[in-house]
Amino acid sequence: MKFKILLVGQPNVGKSTLLNALVGAKVIVSNYPGTTVEVTKAKKVIGGHVIEFIDTPGIYSISDMSEEEKVTEKALFETEIDGAVVIVDSSSLERGLYLTFQILEAGRPVVLVLNFVEGAKKRGIIINCSKLSEILNIPVIPVNPLTKNQIGEFVNTILKINEIKTKPFNIRYDGHIEKAIEDLLPQIVGNYLPKRFIALRILEGDIDFYKYLKGKKVIEKNKEDLEKHTGVSQDIAIARFGTAAFVAKKVTQLTSIKKIRKSLEQRIDEIILHRVWGPVITFLTFFTIFGVLLYFGGWIEKILIGFAEGSIFPVIKFGSGFLGTALEMGIIGVMAGVAIALPYVFLFYFLFALIEDVGILSRFVVNLERFLRKLNFPGKAMIPLALGLGCTVPAIRATRVLSSEKRRFCTASLFTAVPCSSRIAIVMGIVGHFGGKLLAIAVFISIIVAFLIFAYLIKKIMRLEKKPILYELPELPPYRMPSIKNIVAKSWIRMKTFVYVVIPFLIIGGIIYAVLDILGVTKSIITPFLPITWWLGLPAVAIIPWAFSYLQKDLSAAMLFSVLGSEIALVLSPLQIYTFGVATTIGIPCMIASGMLWKEFGFKRAFLLTLISAVYGIIFAGLAWRGVQFFSNIR
Repeated sequence: MKFKILLVGQPNVGKSTLLNALVGAKVIVSNYPGTTVEVTKAKKVIGGHVIEFIDTPGIYSISDMSEEEKVTEKALFETEIDGAVVIVDSSSLERGLYLTFQILEAGRPVVLVLNFVEGAKKRGIIINCSKLSEILNIPVIPVNPLTKNQIGEFVNTILKINEIKTKPFNIRYDGHIEKAIEDLLPQIVGNYLPKRFIALRILEGDIDFYKYLKGKKVIEKNKEDLEKHTGVSQDIAIARFGTAAFVAKKVTQLTSIKKIRKSLEQRIDEIILHRVWGPVITFLTFFTIFGVLLYFGGWIEKILIGFAEGSIFPVIKFGSGFLGTALEMGIIGVMAGVAIALPYVFLFYFLFALIEDVGILSRFVVNLERFLRKLNFPGKAMIPLALGLGCTVPAIRATRVLSSEKRRFCTASLFTAVPCSSRIAIVMGIVGHFGGKLLAIAVFISIIVAFLIFAYLIKKIMRLEKKPILYELPELPPYRMPSIKNIVAKSWIRMKTFVYVVIPFLIIGGIIYAVLDILGVTKSIITPFLPITWWLGLPAVAIIPWAFSYLQKDLSAAMLFSVLGSEIALVLSPLQIYTFGVATTIGIPCMIASGMLWKEFGFKRAFLLTLISAVYGIIFAGLAWRGVQFFSNIR
C-alpha cells in the first residue's frame, strides 16, 4: 500500500530534522511544478508499505501572500494526499495550533507532532498530549528526531492515517462572519473540500478559491458584501488565535524551572545579542570558521591533490590521438576540481549546519542586520544574505521575505560580493593553498570592502530610504544540542548539487579546453580579451578559467589546472594569485544564479545586473592589484 504524506509546519520547527530521522539523507530536492519553490521528497518502505514524505516550505499560515504559502496550499488542497503531518515546536504550541486549525477546517486527516519536547520541559512547559488529542480528535505524538524517540509510534500512526476521522474541526466565529459563511455556502459548486472551508478562504480574500463559486456575479456580490465587513479576514484570524490560545492553555502545564538553567541561556543571549560584544563574537566566529576551512580544508586538499598527481594522473592514458587527449584533460579537470572544491564546500556546509542547529546562526543574523540597516537596507535582508553564504540561487528566491520589489532587487544585487560556498572554495583552494593563508585573508578583506562600496552605491543610486524593521527576539529558536548525524545528512543534501551538477561540468569544461587547444584556436579566443587580463595583471590564458567560472564557480579551479598545470605557484606570482581570487569571486557567481534573477526580476534587470557586477569585479580587482603593487614598490 502507498501513502503520500505532507510535512507541514512553521520555519525552524524541525521538519527537516524529522525527515532525516525517518529516511536519512536519501531525499530528492526539486522545484514544485510550475514554481521556483523547492520541496524535499523521500520514501520509506515498511512491511511492504511505501510512505512518500513531502517536506513543504516553512510557513506561518495558509494564505496566498507568498509563493511558499501558495505551494503549500496547492499541495494540501489541490493534490491527492493521504494526510498531513503538522510539526509544532512544543515551546510555542499556540502559534503552531493556528496553522493546524486551518488544515483541520479543510477536513484533511492530520497527525500532530510535538517537537522539541525536552527543550520545552527545560523552560517549564509540559503539554498533555492525550488531552490535546481528545480536544482535536487527532493523534498527537511527542517526538525527538535527534534520539529517534517515538519515531516508531509516529510511523505506525502514519500507516493508520486512513482510519483517522476526517470530520472538519470547526471554529465558531462571531455572528456576522457566520452569516457571511451561510450566504456563501449555496453559491459554492462541487469540490471534495468542505464548503465551509472554501467559504472561509473566500472571506479571507484568497482568490484561488473564487473558482469554486458559481460565476462572476457571485464573486462581484461577494466583494460588495465584503465591503460592508472590511475586517472579516482579520476577525477570522483573531478568532483562530483566540481558540489556539484557549486550547494551548487547557493542555499546557507550567512548572517551576531551575533558575541556574534559565539564567544560563539568558546570560548567553545577553552576551551574543549585546550591541558591542554581539558583532565582535559574530565576526570572530566566522573568522574561526574560515580558519578551520583554511587549515583542515587545505590539509584534505593537499592529500587529494597528492593522491591525484601520484596515483591517478600518471596512469591516465587514453592514447595520443585527438579523443584520448581530450578525455585525459577531462579527467584531470574533474580530479583537480574535486580535490580543490570538495573539501571546502562540504566543510563549510558542515560548519554552517552546526551553528544553525545549535541556534547561534539566528543570533548572528540579528547582530548583522543592525549593521545592514545603517546602509538603509531592511533588517530582513539579512536572511537571504546569510543563505547566500551557502548558495546564491535559493538566496535570491529568499528575497521574497522583503516587502517591495525595489528592496528585493537591491538586496539581490548585493550577492555580487557575498561569497557563496563555491566562491569560498576558490579563495581557500586556490589562493589559500597556492598563495598562503595571509593571501586568502587578504582576498576576504577585499570582498568585504567590495561589498561595502557596492552597497553604498546601491543606497545612493537607488535612493533607498531608511525603514527600520524590528526583529522579534522571542521568535529566536532555543539553544539545542546538535546531532552530528543530522548535520552530516543536512550537509550531504546541500552537497548534492556539487556532486550531480558541478562534476559533469568539470568533465565537460576540461574536454572543451582540450579540444580548443588541440585545434589551435585557443589563442584566437583569448586575443579579444587581452585588455581584461592586462588590466588584471594576469597571463592572457587566465581569461579561460575566469570565463568558465560563470558557468559554475567550481570550474575556475579545474580550468586553472588545465591551462597552467598543477604547479600554479610556479606560474603565477602571489600578487597574481590574489588578483585572480578577487576577480573570480566578485560578480554574480554563475549562470544558474543569473537564471534565478531572470525568473524573479525579468530578463532585462537580470542581464544588466550580471553585466554590471562582472564589470565591477574586473574594475575592483584591477584597482586592488595596482594598489597592492603601488604600496609594495613604496616599501
